[in-house]
Amino acid sequence: MKYADELNATTLGQLAEGDLDAIWVPGFHSPPQCQEVLPRVVAACERSQYTLTGDFQSIGTSMGEAAESAAGQRRYLDTAAETLDLIRYEIFAGRLSPLDELRLLLDELWPAGATVARYGNRMMLPGIIRRWPAGGHANPHIDQRDIPLLAGQHLRRRIGTNIYLEVPPSGSGGQVDFWALWTDEGAYDSRRRADYGLDRDELGEPHWSCEPGQGDLLMFDAARVHGVRRVDHGSRVTAACFLGVRDPSEPLVLFA
Repeated sequence: MKYADELNATTLGQLAEGDLDAIWVPGFHSPPQCQEVLPRVVAACERSQYTLTGDFQSIGTSMGEAAESAAGQRRYLDTAAETLDLIRYEIFAGRLSPLDELRLLLDELWPAGATVARYGNRMMLPGIIRRWPAGGHANPHIDQRDIPLLAGQHLRRRIGTNIYLEVPPSGSGGQVDFWALWTDEGAYDSRRRADYGLDRDELGEPHWSCEPGQGDLLMFDAARVHGVRRVDHGSRVTAACFLGVRDPSEPLVLFA
């Protein structure tokens, strides 16, 4: 995989066009600030109920849950503002969160700016926090564009974005693995597990593995099959969102 270690107008454009596979920026957010919020993250995660899998915890209703049913979509839209307030004012205590920091930077770097995605006149959730405690993992998967909530966005590309608030000790799991890109979502659907994602054992060795550090930013094409290795010790916490890429003359849209 071809990746850049700096987020700027050039590398963002290359990632949006598929000329780069990833952007991996070490220390995008201050590690001491990441460390300071972790007790509040753990408390909020322990209160949350993620419905798709027990492999990790998620604060707020995710896009994946919204895609499962009409009730999930309503819950996603109804709770978006509440989840944003929880992340912004309870977890980050009014300090600029890394998700807000990223959105401001993207607004400056992309020719048409960046904004929160909307469904009709309703705000979609612009960011989410996830935690993988010891034993947690994520099956290999892609993040699909062809879901009802995104139909009106007319996306050309969906960029997965993670800022690492906590990482396991080196060699203790939590790495992000990447396999080949499938442009046809139907090919993915035909091989999906009953719960979610794909069987890792059937995919063979990943083409690339990334072991981010605390505070790092990782951005990648979410149509590429990717998964998280099982956390053996410690925990893995990310502040995450997606960037929806449309025409360069249109703003990037953020959602989670």
